[in-house]
Amino acid sequence: MDVPTSPAQPDPDRPPIDHVELRAILSNLSHELGRQLVSLRAGFDLLLGDAGCACSPEQRGHLQTMAASCDNLLHLSRSYLDYAGLVRGARPVQYGLFTIAALIGEIDRQFASAAAARGIAWSCSREGADSLVTTDAARCQQIFGNLAANALKYTPEGGQVCVVGRHEGEQWSVTVTDTGPGIPDDARTKVFEPFYRLPRDERSGSEGHGLGLAICRELVDQMGGTIEIGAAVEPGILVTVRLPVEPPNRGPQQGPAGSREGVGDSSSAGRPNGRPSAAESQATRPAVTPEGA
Repeated sequence: MDVPTSPAQPDPDRPPIDHVELRAILSNLSHELGRQLVSLRAGFDLLLGDAGCACSPEQRGHLQTMAASCDNLLHLSRSYLDYAGLVRGARPVQYGLFTIAALIGEIDRQFASAAAARGIAWSCSREGADSLVTTDAARCQQIFGNLAANALKYTPEGGQVCVVGRHEGEQWSVTVTDTGPGIPDDARTKVFEPFYRLPRDERSGSEGHGLGLAICRELVDQMGGTIEIGAAVEPGILVTVRLPVEPPNRGPQQGPAGSREGVGDSSSAGRPNGRPSAAESQATRPAVTPEGA
């Protein structure tokens, strides 16, 4: 006999969650877990290497599965440490002078070939006249790279991804449009919450931990901008990031304007793999190294 149940009610006597303490606990846990996972991953490499132990194809398959799971956990722990570091202000904003064309050109350089390999129509361009903006190129690369990667991830073969940068008065913006499955209206703010994932992604086993967009929002907030998700003309979504042409009042955690100057051309911005880009080739000081999305 089935006994009807009612949803659990919150305990009024339970103290509220201290989010600062919770973040500290999760940060320490992620750090310690990461150390152990690195050692574990090294062990898998030895076992799977040419000089590793003799094992059957079935055993090798299990080892490869465990190594992939280890990589997944490592990515999760590092992503959370990145997010927690942003929240507590461990990554100062490093402002410099860049062209919109250079910042957009770097995204095109990174993702054009991946889109072509997947049979997705890719467009990345600047709309209107080019302009100089004072921003953090490394953070921009992480934000726009994450959005472009998400768009390619969810857009099927034969679909389209379009990235457009433009100057809008006292702001400049980048929009990323795709023809993927889209996001329900009631989830367009939830997806920016840490660890939130759409039910369909949970059911399908799609890769991801629900931290990418949370990190994007934190990066954008700290630079005085906004990020929002809207519906595209066709099935899919339109993500818009707006940032100030000149940064807002800088707090003590932000670098001085001009401390990372580099006026670039339309080819690139940022320093993937530690190599200076065209946008930073004229920098008066060494440019920051961007972190992946």
